[in-house]
Formats: sequence, C-alpha cells, structure tokens
Amino acid sequence: MTAGVGTDRPVDLAFIAGRLRPYLAGLLTAEQAAWKERGAPWWDVPEALAVYTDGGKALRPRFCYWGHALSGKRAGAALLRACAALELLHAFALIHDDLMDGSGTRRGGPALHRRFAEEHRRHRWASDADAYGCATALLSGDFAFALANRLAGALPRRARDVWADIVEDLTIGQFLDLAGAARRDRSPGVARTTALLKSGRYTVTGPLRLGAAVAGSTELPPDLVRYGDLVGEAFQFRDDLLGVFGDPRRTGKPVGEDLRAGKPTLLIASAAVLLPPAKRPLLSRIGSSEVTGADIAELTDALDTCGVRDRVEFRITRNVRAACALARGSAAPSPVREALCAMASVAVGGRASDGGERRG
Repeated sequence: MTAGVGTDRPVDLAFIAGRLRPYLAGLLTAEQAAWKERGAPWWDVPEALAVYTDGGKALRPRFCYWGHALSGKRAGAALLRACAALELLHAFALIHDDLMDGSGTRRGGPALHRRFAEEHRRHRWASDADAYGCATALLSGDFAFALANRLAGALPRRARDVWADIVEDLTIGQFLDLAGAARRDRSPGVARTTALLKSGRYTVTGPLRLGAAVAGSTELPPDLVRYGDLVGEAFQFRDDLLGVFGDPRRTGKPVGEDLRAGKPTLLIASAAVLLPPAKRPLLSRIGSSEVTGADIAELTDALDTCGVRDRVEFRITRNVRAACALARGSAAPSPVREALCAMASVAVGGRASDGGERRG
C-alpha cells in the first residue's frame, strides 16, 4: 500500500518508523565504523547525530512520502534516500539555528552545543568547555549537511535540482531571519517571505516536490504547489506563536526568545500596526541589549490583548482551509488527497496555549 491510512497507523508513519529510522541508524553506525577505520579514537559527531535524528515529527519526510505517492508507485530505495537526506538536512538546520540564536534548549533538553560542553566539563578536558561545545556542534551540523548532500547526489537528475532549491530556500530564509532582526525590520512583506522560505517551502512544498521528482514527475501540479506554500506558511506562523505563547514544557524551547531577538515575524509586523501607541515603544527595544524580561512579559500580554495573536490564528486557520480545498480538488488519488488534508492539520497543530512542539 503506497497511500492512505492503514488499520494501525498511517502508512507514512509506518514508513518512517519501519524503514527510515532504521536506515538512518544504520547509516550513522556505518559512519562511526568509518571514523574508526580512519584511525579516529573518538567518533562523537556521528554518534551524536544518531541520537539527534532519532526524534522529532519527521514532517519533511512525511510530505516527501506523499509527494511520491502521487505517482502510485511503491516506496523504493530512492525515496528512502531522499527522506533520509531531508532528516539530515533538518538536523543540520536545527543545530546551526541553535548556534546562531544562542539557544540553550532543543526538544525539551539541552541543545547539542550544550551537550558537548557538558561532556567537556564532566571529563575536565583542557581549554574552554563552551567553545569546545559550539565548535563540535558546528562540525556535527556540517557533517549532517555533507551526509545529506551525499544521499541527495545519488537521486535522479530532476530530484537533485529540487534538492538544490530546498537548500537555497533554507539558506535565504535563515539569512532573512538574521538580517531582519539586525535591521529591526517590521514589514509584513519581509515577515511573510522569511516564513515562506525559512520554513514554508523547506518544510512542505520542497519535500512534496522532491518526492514527486523521485517518482519521475517533472514538476508538482500548481494547485499542490500552492497547497504546500499555504501549509508551510501556516506552519511557520504556528512556530512564531509557540515561541511567544507556548508552554516551554511542551514546546521544548523557552518562550520569548524570538521577541527578545526581534525576529521578523508576522506577530511583530502586525504589532507595529495594532499595538496601542502607549505600547509601541516596546517594539523599539526588542532585539537590543536594552530589552528586559519585564519588557518581554509586557509585550507578550499586549500582543494578546490588542488582537495580534488572534489575527495570526485566523491566518493559520484560513491557510489550512484553503490548502485542504486545493488538496481535495486536485487530481491526486483519493487517499493522497485525504492524507494531504490531514497533514495540513498535523503541521500546524493547535493553538499556542495547547502547547505543541516547535519546528518539528
């Protein structure tokens, strides 16, 4: 069965658990052996990646699976390689994102650079523990990216072209995230473009296109490209809300970091318009050393009170409804249409007050 929902679990999740996770584990075990064969007395990097890639919601491989399922073909070795490449690319993105943002936590535990630093302290090694942790995490992200590209390089020509698009979208989006914060940009246009590239196309549209290309399609149908962009944008909007209003015990990340950094999100773009005049000076302080915890708490409350939070929730709901209409009206096989509609809801989760996990 290549599409639809089985009696026990959706078939895409069965593919992830039964084939993708073991494939990644085997790949990284082989890398540890390769390091040993090269004479390395320690293989912390591939060992850490094996643990790192054994969690998360696997959204990108799941969308890739359904892009492939549009063809009705069986899920073969090429799809497995494409999905593994996406998981390794995501590991690279998260590890480097935590380094760039100075984030200390990920998925409810210490970020990878903090784990390496703690190991350094535990063994009382020489030099600075934090510098060692950051440098080793950086190498781990680089290694994940190298492995991802190795797998992608073995894909069919059209799939390699789509892979290049995914990597470029991710890179541009991440830069806009950093540059928008540095420039204190509050424009809706930059917020939407950042959301679309950094998470939207990278999370949904790109993986759908990759799966379709692996199956031999020249391009994803336009209505499903639009579906992907809508769901991907909503996914980033949900992540933005969780970063401000989520429960850290469930999101795995502390709240308020995006506000403190002045990230170019739709929340901030909307706040520049909707905040009452008395509260707008708060926006001028975020992203600077002047912002305090009290400022963040006051701004968070103001975002809720003045309707910014509800406006973003409305955008999420509108996007999902439009995406489901596109999926159900497409020429995809019926089980795939229904799966894509279900995946739209999976990607955005519930309201920020319900918890959820950031950047699954």
